[in-house]
Amino acid sequence: MSEVMIYGAAGYTGRLCAEEFVRAGLQPILCGRQEAVRAVAERLGLKSAVFDLNDPGETERQLKGVRLLLNLSGQFLTTQKLLIEACLATGAHYVDLAGEVEDTSNAFTFDNQARRANIMIMPGAGFNVAPSDIVAGLAKKKLPDANELVIALATDGGVSRGTLKGMLSHIDHPGHRRVGGVLVAARPAETELEFQVAGRRFRAVYDPWLGDLFTAGVSTGIANISTYSVFPGLAVAMMKGRLLWLRDLILNHLMPLLPEGSSARQLRDGRTFVVAIASNGRTQERVALIGPEAYRFTALCLREITRAVLAGKWSPGFQTPALYGRELLEGMEGVKWD
Repeated sequence: MSEVMIYGAAGYTGRLCAEEFVRAGLQPILCGRQEAVRAVAERLGLKSAVFDLNDPGETERQLKGVRLLLNLSGQFLTTQKLLIEACLATGAHYVDLAGEVEDTSNAFTFDNQARRANIMIMPGAGFNVAPSDIVAGLAKKKLPDANELVIALATDGGVSRGTLKGMLSHIDHPGHRRVGGVLVAARPAETELEFQVAGRRFRAVYDPWLGDLFTAGVSTGIANISTYSVFPGLAVAMMKGRLLWLRDLILNHLMPLLPEGSSARQLRDGRTFVVAIASNGRTQERVALIGPEAYRFTALCLREITRAVLAGKWSPGFQTPALYGRELLEGMEGVKWD
């Protein structure tokens, strides 16, 4: 049995991750709910298993001997609970790509159980949280008395159908802002932010769903956190409640016609931009980076977190990627500090 299991390996991100692991000399077992995962595993020369998470006994049986489970299957509010409970029962560490507030905060509810079971639970291990959580932690180190944190993201590249479907399904729904250590209601695109990374200027809008609103609260302890992302103009209009007929048209009719994810060129040439600005009301400290294309960045983060866990570098209970600090990103292909 492999020491690493990838659940959701037949999806776009799952396949990219599996391919990256093989290039790195890792041999995960590829799993999922559909038979399509077997074809991916056969192409890569890996073992595979197909099982439904609604059978806890079977899930636990499949996890026997596994040291680390990577949950790359969407609908994290559903898959997260079932797989974390199986990890608690079998002693496997749990890592996923949950990138929104509800998902990351839900994983935190298992903190005490994970400590008792001596396993690590780490949501947000992909681009949407990991790099920004790390730069947020570095900004806090530069300004230990910071009481405000702003995080902003921008991407050059494509978007997978799964990501687009998830975003459009709630694009006009309220989210959160962290104020005084408490998550309060906030509207999408309610404010704007201009920021600069490596000489490029960006105009972002408020993104009230980003998991950093929860994870950075845990990792930095900063009481006031705001998160911004750069979106296309049509998406910003939908966030403000306009053009929702177009949202419905895409979700109900056009989704199957869209590319499955980033093209080979986008994966090669795409870039990501992340900045965290910590403030204490008198002084600001800024940490920023340029990274590879978002889905490629996700696969690389998962690769490095996996290597760390297998090397014994982990801590029990709920953890955020800031646990690994700058070291996780040092030397990673395509990462440059600004």
